[in-house]
This record gives sequence, C-alpha cells and structure tokens, in this order.
Amino acid sequence: MSQQTLDPTAAPPPGQPVADRGTLVRVSSAVLLGSALEWYDYFLYGAAAALVFGQVFFPSASDSTSLLLSLATFGVGFVARPIGAMVFGHIGDKHGRRPALIATLMLMGLSTTAMALIPSHATIGMAAPVLLVVCRLLQGMGSGAEYSGASVYAVEYAPRGRRGLFGSFSAAGVYLGLVLSSGALLLTTSLTTEAQFASWGWRLPFLASLLLIFLGLWIRLKLEETPAFEEVTDDAAPEKAPLLTLVRTQWRSMLLVMGLVAAPLSFSHLYQVFALSYMADHGYDRITGTTGLLVAGLVVMVTAPLAGIASDRFGRRPVLMVGAVYAVAFAFPFFALVDTGRPALAMLALALAQGGSVGIMFGVQGVILSELFSTASRYSGAAVSREFAAILFGGFAPLIAVSLAASADGASWPVGLYVVALAAITFVSALVAPETYRTSLSGEPEE
Repeated sequence: MSQQTLDPTAAPPPGQPVADRGTLVRVSSAVLLGSALEWYDYFLYGAAAALVFGQVFFPSASDSTSLLLSLATFGVGFVARPIGAMVFGHIGDKHGRRPALIATLMLMGLSTTAMALIPSHATIGMAAPVLLVVCRLLQGMGSGAEYSGASVYAVEYAPRGRRGLFGSFSAAGVYLGLVLSSGALLLTTSLTTEAQFASWGWRLPFLASLLLIFLGLWIRLKLEETPAFEEVTDDAAPEKAPLLTLVRTQWRSMLLVMGLVAAPLSFSHLYQVFALSYMADHGYDRITGTTGLLVAGLVVMVTAPLAGIASDRFGRRPVLMVGAVYAVAFAFPFFALVDTGRPALAMLALALAQGGSVGIMFGVQGVILSELFSTASRYSGAAVSREFAAILFGGFAPLIAVSLAASADGASWPVGLYVVALAAITFVSALVAPETYRTSLSGEPEE
C-alpha cells in the first residue's frame, strides 16, 4: 500500500466519522479535561500513599513496613480495575460510550472525596485502613474504564489521518491530572508543617476533587454519542455479551495489547510513586518530589501529542519502539541523577523519564487500543486488555521496586534491570504487532 499523504477533506471510508470543527473542539476538550479531572484523583492517591498514608493508616514500629503496606493499597486498586473494565466496557459497547464515561467519572469522584473523610488509625483503629481499601477498590473500578473509554471516544471522532493525535489527548489529559494533583500537593505541603500535613493537610486536595468532578460532569454531559458507535448500532443490534464475543474472536489482540502497554503502565506508576519514596529516602524533601512530578507532567503534555502526530505520519509501531529504547537508555541514568543529592538534577531526572519513555509510549497507546479491536467490542477490548495488563505490570510496580531496592540494601541497580525488562516486553510486542495507521476503523485500507 502506498504511503501517500492523506487528504483530510476527502470523503471518509466506512467507519470514519464526519464532524465539523466545533464538534471536534468539544470532543477533544471533553476528553482532555475529563481525563485530567478524573486522573487527578488517581495520582493524588499514589502520591499520598508514598508520602503520608503509611503513618496515618498503617502505623508500625518500622517505617519501611508502613510504606510497604501503604504502597500495597495502591496496588489493590488495580485488582478492581479489570472488574470496572468489564462492567463499564459492557455498558460502553451495548449502551454507548457517553453513559459509560459519565458513570466512571461519578464513581471515581465520590470515592476519592470519601477518602478525605476517613478518620486515622489512631482514631478508629483497624476500621481506618479497611475503609481506605474499600474506597480504593471503588476508585479502581472507575478508573478501569476511564482512560481506554476516553481514548476510544476520541479516536472514533477523529478526522481522517489524525487518529494518533486525537488518541493522544487522553494521555495528555492524564498528565494534566498529574500536574493538578502535584500542584495541589505542592501548595498544601508548602502551607503546612509536616505534623499539620500528616494530621489534616493531606485531606484538602482530596476534598477539592468533589468540585473538580462537578466540572468534569458538566463537560461530559454535553457530549454526543460517537458516529462510529451509532453506525454499528443502526446496522444491527448491539452484541448481547460484547466481552464474550471479544474473548472468542479477538483474544490475540487482547494478548498483544497487554504486551504493548506493559512498559508505559509500569513506568508511569514507577516514576510517580516509587520515585517519591526513593527520593525521600535519599534526603529530598516533599516539595522537591512533588515539583519534579509537576514538571514531568507538563513535559508529557507536550511529548504525548507529538508522539501521536508522529504515529500518524510514520506508524504506531516505530514510535512505540522508540519509546521503549529510550526507556532502556535512561533506566540507570535516572538513578544516577537522583543519587547526586541535588534537587535540580532529581527534578530533571523525573522530567526526562516521564517526558521521554512514558510520554512517547502513552502518546501512542490510546490509538493502538482502539485500532486493534472492532467497533462492536472496542470499548471492552481496549479496557479489559489494558486493565489486566495493569494488574500484571502496573499496580504493583512501586511495591516490586521497593522490594528490589530493599533486597540490595537500598541500591538502585535491581530497579534499573526491572525497567529494562519491562521495556523489552513492549519493544518485542510492538515488533510483532500489525501496523494499523493506514486502515480505517472498519478495517478497510485508507487510500
């Protein structure tokens, strides 16, 4: 197939939506801002788990034990994500993308706000960590279909030859959420003492999420259903059990997606959660870590759309492989920069790690999740595949990293090898994956 320049004004092939500029602006804004507001909650939990939840909910004679228990609750949320993916994926494929995205927003927002109201272990004993885990499970269910659903929504609305760019908006939105949560933590930690932050200051950013969720809900209620979904349901009734059809007919794509997202999922949480605790152990204050995450999020907001644009021009596979190679090359320099003890270099390390490997791979992830599955089961396929991979590779990555470092008396080289292994999984998966950037969402070649 010749790789000629695509004409955005040409008549779209079957499965390709037709939308005016105003609609496209609303769609991209809703995906970007909706994902940002929802993932604000998720990243806030990860940072709080690394900084304060250990002493508030899991007091122990050993600081490392408290940290491990706290990070374990971060991983527990990932256990619930496949359940949310199956439930909301079913809704998205049978009843529409729009109602599923509204439901995930509500579930995550309310569960995150509830976390701010849980008394400490010192006040109510074991009931405190139990309530925290319940809220974390609900939060995980909501997030289990959010990123994939937002990506599917954007890609199904994207103009011809721009699916990579539109698919990257959800990734940019995720890191806008990181910027917002890091900014909220930075403001709170700057205005409170350590004792005040541990007592009540950490609760303020969680309470603020309620206002953000109202804004996100207002945005998503203005969305319309995607033309691709409406076209499929106009021709035939939706599948009674989209997930069963998916597993029976597209299981190869599901396995492939799990490999493709292994590295970006793991690195995202590794650098956002483990890096904070690692930096704290090496003498950095909370402000350095949260500022570094804020800068890193801003970098990803630039590199992710650039990666999406590059994938529209050169293909999905080569961009993914470049991101994996970058991750390998930076695995050990990251820790070398942090180990210098200089805050500026530590923040640079976070920016380069996130903006490089994570930004590149996340920027292409959304469109790949959508293009490897048929429209009738696309939401379920993208969400379920990604979230089962999240259990294997993402949620427990910080816990694994802490354990690896502890086994080497605090040395970072085992974690560097862990990063290399994960990058290799994604690189090989991209190497064997089909190239989809010049086919329509219906599977037909784009001429």
